[in-house]
Amino acid sequence: MLKIALPDGSTRTYRQLMTCRDVAADIGPGLEKAAIAAELDGKIVGLDMVLPGEGEIGLRLLTKKDPESLDVMRHSAAHVMARAVMRLFDGVQLAFGPTIEDGFYYDFEMDHVLCEDDFAAIEKEMGEIIKLDEPFDRLEEPISGAVQLCREMQQPLKIEHIETGLAQEQTLSFYRQGEFLDLCRGPHVRSAKVIGKAYKLLSVAGAYWKADHTREQLQRVYATAFWNKESLTAYLQRLQEARQRDHRVLGRKLGLFEIDEKVGQGLILWKPKGALIRQQLQDFILEHLQRQGYRQVFTPHIGRLELY
Repeated sequence: MLKIALPDGSTRTYRQLMTCRDVAADIGPGLEKAAIAAELDGKIVGLDMVLPGEGEIGLRLLTKKDPESLDVMRHSAAHVMARAVMRLFDGVQLAFGPTIEDGFYYDFEMDHVLCEDDFAAIEKEMGEIIKLDEPFDRLEEPISGAVQLCREMQQPLKIEHIETGLAQEQTLSFYRQGEFLDLCRGPHVRSAKVIGKAYKLLSVAGAYWKADHTREQLQRVYATAFWNKESLTAYLQRLQEARQRDHRVLGRKLGLFEIDEKVGQGLILWKPKGALIRQQLQDFILEHLQRQGYRQVFTPHIGRLELY
């Protein structure tokens, strides 16, 4: 018999195997409809997670009101974005697609050089995928079966990751949505329409496979998604305001400094006005340190490697 402790202090007991979604439905149809994911003894899981047959567990069902559910939705949106990219371009190799603060990204290896001009087409294709409202189905495979699946999908990066980073695992999980199948531990939302329409591709940048500069050059597409368009619009407005306040832009406009590629990216060349402000700040800091009893010393800018 399984005993489930709920956040309100109540408990429920079951003698048959249950999923998180089954528990939500047992509590009430409204909760079953609103549930996005679940927290099982502190771990975020999908609603399709089968609960233990016996013992005691703590279960919290997550809705849009819970911040953790937004990460689950964004993770699913990353899969939809990857699927859209694979529909639009040939020879796409999948790397990783995690959630990050305020959004998500996915890394691709592909011949086509992605740029912002491609974003509209990718977003439109994402919309078509979301309209299909296909479920995110979880598959469990032993290591050998996982490698074979990735080989059939012609995804060598995934094969390498399994053989070098996940070889100690007994089984691995995949998520299928329509024709798209990806190695992924999840969790995901139940189906694509849960993602909604409030998503936006933001930028594309370079990345290396497993952050190793000697390995494959990848293209990283950054994006975000929210539960409603009002939140998305507010976020994009904050981004725009932040760009306008960017010190790299303001510093040039105010004639404080320059950055010249001949010198090096990110290396500051202080102009007279900027040098004056910098010197005043240094004098201010030095004055306060001296008041506190500190004495100034100077060390070389470089040193022997053994020092580090």
